[in-house]
Amino acid sequence: MIAVAAIAGLAVPLGGQEVIQLPVEDSYWEADLEEVFRVGTAMGEPWEQFTTIVKLAFDEGGNLYVFDGILMAGLQSQLAIPTSLRVLVFDPAGGFQREFGRMGEGPGAFNWPNAYVVMRDGTTVVGNVRSRAYQIFDPAGSYVRSVRMPEDIQMNTNTQGDPRGGHLLTEASATGMRGWTSRPILRLSLAGTVAHAESVAEGWLPERSVLDEARSMGFGSVSMPAIFEPELLYGVLPDGTIVFSDSTTYRLKLASSDGGARVERVVIRPISPQPVTPAIRRAWQEQRAADRVRAERAGWRSLGRADVSFYPELSVIQALTATWDGEIWVQRRGEEPGGNAGPIDVLTSDGRYLGTYPAGSIALPDAFGPEGLAAFIERDEMDVETVVVKRLRRTSRRPEPSKD
Repeated sequence: MIAVAAIAGLAVPLGGQEVIQLPVEDSYWEADLEEVFRVGTAMGEPWEQFTTIVKLAFDEGGNLYVFDGILMAGLQSQLAIPTSLRVLVFDPAGGFQREFGRMGEGPGAFNWPNAYVVMRDGTTVVGNVRSRAYQIFDPAGSYVRSVRMPEDIQMNTNTQGDPRGGHLLTEASATGMRGWTSRPILRLSLAGTVAHAESVAEGWLPERSVLDEARSMGFGSVSMPAIFEPELLYGVLPDGTIVFSDSTTYRLKLASSDGGARVERVVIRPISPQPVTPAIRRAWQEQRAADRVRAERAGWRSLGRADVSFYPELSVIQALTATWDGEIWVQRRGEEPGGNAGPIDVLTSDGRYLGTYPAGSIALPDAFGPEGLAAFIERDEMDVETVVVKRLRRTSRRPEPSKD
């Protein structure tokens, strides 16, 4: 899909791990995108009128899956749990194929859904919070069976499919739990009636504070992350290898696909995190106050965060994903305060540097597909959501942007 750049970075073995030092300077690329089709409109058939797209995905045939829901204002909006959900499927040319899924109770029904996965063969998996089970649908959209979550694991929106099939990857949430020493990434087997979990990566867990307001409301001792705490970001490569980021620095870890949470390779780049200044803290507090006013007007009460500290710096890495052909896309935080989208680095599956898309030249795709396909959620002039599918073609080198 993209030609390999000449410079690959320096690899040094260290304590059984290979450490790859990426180059300091960016080698810029110019995006070359061919539009394949777009779907979504304010007027038309029901299948082309989206409400709130919560997830996009492709199968190996290039079919596009759109998870479209309705989010209520207040608590459910903050948790990104739809009160209504449908799955729409479009063929590689953008033609509408089918729609499936319904809200409710019982087999095949969505009940507070918050995890959405399409396997490469078209098998669709939707995780339901209230029933604590994954609903499995065959490539035709027919309900097959359910797999329950283990009792000691919370269902997490940050759930992905193993490209090899049969398993899900999910972050084991440490929010609200005391006594955790890491942030595990788990591989869940879908073979039985209850998912079997094994840890395939162990993310670093920063020290956290206890939210006193939650204790006063009867929730007990609730551990909460600091504001701007580095997220656990991860992607799954075609061979099952997990690439993840768990700190504020530019440091990627690649864990073996055979389990055991063993990190075999570390990729680093000398880019410093941005300090959290008083101005950044004030902007966050003002936005939070506005959000609470809107939630209270909608009849919801949200937990306060006045007693939770700010993390001292903003993470270099803002987003991370893996493509179908094994590339790693790393979006860095922008230069402006507030965390706007920055440049996107592209690496090989073993962590070698290929090149960088300058900030603003291309958005990080909302979904990657086979043969260079990428899907983006856009909004038109009427603020209506549209899905645009493009193909990433060869990329030409371009000079470094002028500093003037």
